[in-house]
Amino acid sequence: MALDNSVDVIIPARGSPPWLESSLVSIASQSFQPTAIILIDDGLHRVISTEDLGEKLFGRRFRLVKNAGQGISAALNTGIRQSSAHWIARMDADDVAHPNRLRQQFDFLATAPNDILGCGTQVRFINATGRVLGCSRLPESSKEIRKQLLHRTCFVHSTLMIRRDLLTTTPYRPSLDGAEDLDLLLRLSEQGGVINLNQTLLDYRIHPTQESFRARARQTAVQELAFRLCLSRQKKNVEPLEIQPELAENFIQWRLSRPGYARCRTFLTALRYMKTYLWGLDLEGFTQSALIGLKSFPINPSAVNLTWHVCWKAGAALLHQRTPFDSLNVN
Repeated sequence: MALDNSVDVIIPARGSPPWLESSLVSIASQSFQPTAIILIDDGLHRVISTEDLGEKLFGRRFRLVKNAGQGISAALNTGIRQSSAHWIARMDADDVAHPNRLRQQFDFLATAPNDILGCGTQVRFINATGRVLGCSRLPESSKEIRKQLLHRTCFVHSTLMIRRDLLTTTPYRPSLDGAEDLDLLLRLSEQGGVINLNQTLLDYRIHPTQESFRARARQTAVQELAFRLCLSRQKKNVEPLEIQPELAENFIQWRLSRPGYARCRTFLTALRYMKTYLWGLDLEGFTQSALIGLKSFPINPSAVNLTWHVCWKAGAALLHQRTPFDSLNVN
């Protein structure tokens, strides 16, 4: 049986993550030490050296679990199945946890009402060299988050600490990779509350090679799908993917084929990065993002119109549009 004070940290990793050592060291430096550190090998290039580092820092508490090339959701579900802790703390291979991160989250959750299922934190944005670029302003209370959850990103995935039993019964869905965290939180919000602490407890690294930048158009299509699925559950009491599992990829490909969609989403992401880099006086990052923005600048009426709508309504911008998929039309 899992002890209520047990916390396992799960970190998915692939390729040659340049900041993995910094991430692991930040967990080893926690004032509240986790029960286990489960690193999911989703296609690591230096497995032996990674395992040696983990064992050096954590001893027998470190576990390297193979899940090569199956994707982020499958990797996280594998880690959750390997865990026997009461709480799961997420972490990414390029982020840095502040020394009191796990302590602050555990202390809050240990005394929180039963309807609070987990929590995230505010973050400090850093660049590739660790330079501070700014801080998040995420909504904090359950009321604020419920109000905004269908309109904007309310959590940083790698800050979350959530009950393992809930992640077992409500697992990540591989068909929504790219917005697997949003889909999970929308489904968890139907069972209880997940909030953000007002403390900044993690450094979230942004860099132009980041998957969330390079694959932004697909990610935003998956985000829209997650919103539409949530609205279908709320308004129709139906989960479309249980009836048509292939619907997820069909919708994503349809959305990506819309004129101007990829340019619009890439351009808006470039603008967001430019703003963050400029605020932190990182001129190199600003320049790299600006070049991507120029290459993806909306030049046709469809892309311009789409960009305008997304700027004003964010995640809810396209939900009013009808699609060829009746089960995903929520108006």
